[in-house]
Amino acid sequence: MKRRHAPARPARDTALRRVGREARPFLRARTGAILRLSAWSLLEFAQTFLSGYGVARALDDGFLAGRPATGLLWLAVAAVAVLPSVLAARGVFGRLADLVEPLRDGLVRRAVARALSGALGRSGDVSTRSLSQVTHQSEIARDGWAGLVLTLRSFVFTAAGAVTGLLALSPALLLIVLPPLVLGTALFLGTLPPMAARQRAYLAADEAYAAHAGELAASVRDIAAAGTAERTVAASRALADAQLAASRSLARWSAVRVVALAVCGRLPPLLLLLGAPWLLRNGLTPGGLVGALTYLTQALAPAVQALMTMLGTAGGRLVVVLDRFTDAPPPPADEPAREAAPTVRESTSRVV
Repeated sequence: MKRRHAPARPARDTALRRVGREARPFLRARTGAILRLSAWSLLEFAQTFLSGYGVARALDDGFLAGRPATGLLWLAVAAVAVLPSVLAARGVFGRLADLVEPLRDGLVRRAVARALSGALGRSGDVSTRSLSQVTHQSEIARDGWAGLVLTLRSFVFTAAGAVTGLLALSPALLLIVLPPLVLGTALFLGTLPPMAARQRAYLAADEAYAAHAGELAASVRDIAAAGTAERTVAASRALADAQLAASRSLARWSAVRVVALAVCGRLPPLLLLLGAPWLLRNGLTPGGLVGALTYLTQALAPAVQALMTMLGTAGGRLVVVLDRFTDAPPPPADEPAREAAPTVRESTSRVV
């Protein structure tokens, strides 16, 4: 019985590209759900904008101007702006299912199709990979996708609200705040492909060492009888060295990721404080300076850190899991040639 094999993947066809090709039609088919999710997120945009702008106006138009009632009113506006964000959270979670559940259902259907196709080609044998995809990996993808959507949505609208508020306070603020944010984000995104490669290399080295240790434990007597202890020790040392090298390489790239987080989260407030004299001389008010610090410390920095943490942990795992679903199901095995059915004349002659 001959079996047909799936075509080989191109050498440069990375996991991210394969997942991206599958994701584009999925997202295009759910444009309405994305728009409804974005509509609810506009409330979060307004809350972020008013949080810093209200503080700035409370200082400039209220307390520093000798009008405490006006200052308290602006602070009340900034506080009340939090209430619509509670409604936004409820609406966002209601719309989230429109993006998450279809993904899980599609992955389960694909895994079942692969299992059935494999069963036809292996005489009823269903691989454990298909069972894992249906019962475990599809749930990992569902949870990871939900977390990524929530984090990315929050980052986009929080960053938009903060940048709009900074622009309303003083356009010069963007000259100080945006460069480190862009630099840190670019540095972090640049670490994603090599980090994924180092992670796969580390897992492969770990699996190779574990498999070697299992084989070694089961064949100690044979090794002693054959006198191949030195060769076995050399092989074990080589596998251990490979695992150590992979872990060190992964740690080095993890350090680069920490630097990227520091550039995005810690450097903008520091640069703002260092540039405060220049900003105040060029028209920025004291309230505007405090409002800008509010945007950076209470909105932008937490949103950037949450996004990078999500992409660095669950995001990488999501890509790996989804990539395992991008394999085309194996074609069924060729049916064996059947003997031609006997004709009526042949049957009659056999009976006679």
